[in-house]
Amino acid sequence: MRINKDSKPVLGRQLLWKGILGLGVLTAVVAVALFRWGGAHAGVRAALEVAQDAEHRFGHHRPPTKGSETYQYAYPARRLPAEAVYDPTPPPPPPRDRRVHEYELVITEDVVHEVAPGVHMPAWAFNGTVPGPVLRGREGDLMRIKLINRGKLPHTIHFHGIHPAEMDGVFELVPPGGEFTYEFVARPYGVFPYHCHSMPTNQHIHNGLYGMMIIDPREDRPPMRELAMVMSAFDLDRDGEADFYAWNGKAFQYADHPIELTVGEKVRMYVMNIFEEPMAPHIHGNMFHLIRSGTSLKPQELTDVLTLGIAERAILEFQYDSPGPYMFQCHLTEHMELGLMGWFQVKPKADRAAQPASHAHPAAGAGN
Repeated sequence: MRINKDSKPVLGRQLLWKGILGLGVLTAVVAVALFRWGGAHAGVRAALEVAQDAEHRFGHHRPPTKGSETYQYAYPARRLPAEAVYDPTPPPPPPRDRRVHEYELVITEDVVHEVAPGVHMPAWAFNGTVPGPVLRGREGDLMRIKLINRGKLPHTIHFHGIHPAEMDGVFELVPPGGEFTYEFVARPYGVFPYHCHSMPTNQHIHNGLYGMMIIDPREDRPPMRELAMVMSAFDLDRDGEADFYAWNGKAFQYADHPIELTVGEKVRMYVMNIFEEPMAPHIHGNMFHLIRSGTSLKPQELTDVLTLGIAERAILEFQYDSPGPYMFQCHLTEHMELGLMGWFQVKPKADRAAQPASHAHPAAGAGN
């Protein structure tokens, strides 16, 4: 094929200008993206700095030694301060003669949430915490929950369970500055999520507007030490991939500050997955009696791991017969290595009296 010699310079100049224009457009797009990303997600830079500074040494992970509370885990290398730990202890079962359970939930959109040691993100929250406070009632009683919206966007609360359509938290959008009171008879008994259902729902949930609700049966379950544990994830740079996974909203918090148990102490752990991936809670050195959804008085099986899909929940009942540190984790290793793990520090019975008081549980309004 013959090529006109005169066309070569023209073609070269065209390619050159196209390349310059393309590079300019690409530079502008990157600049805008970096500006928007840097302004809206300042916490991501901190996360990246932590990732660069931390040594990924999970192969040398070790539990606390006697007289020491130091741990080595993959990421990040800092420790969460004790006052920032989310107390896993739920409110106690309500008295059977109390037939109305009242709560007040205030939504704000200006919360700075420490999702991992030294890593902060802008969050939306019920009563200032992620997850929101644990709500508790009893089957057949009236739940009365007042929502106050102090944000700049419309919000709702959607409760899983059985209730009238007008209390479902989908159509009754609460405008900024508005209020709405949800009233419904609590049924059935079990463990349930609650979360904002305003569109886009994904954004409202991932920003932190979710929590756990426990409905007790009319007759109390056998008394045990209780823990409420919400499994979630955080995508700080909104690229579709989670940067951290967490028990109760903060990665590694129960590795830095283990949950203290006592040999022979019976434990009832309410577990819920609020993230849009399956999660697999697992306890080490033990087995648990499993009650799926918490909607039965009798366990369905004895196991040491289960899979929870999105919004699924369960009750795990167990006790340890030997002292020492025992890991609890999500058995998806990526989830574990990015924060969804912690320790039970099981003490001999004689040490129980010396255990320090737990941190105050996040307030959930009146709770009458």
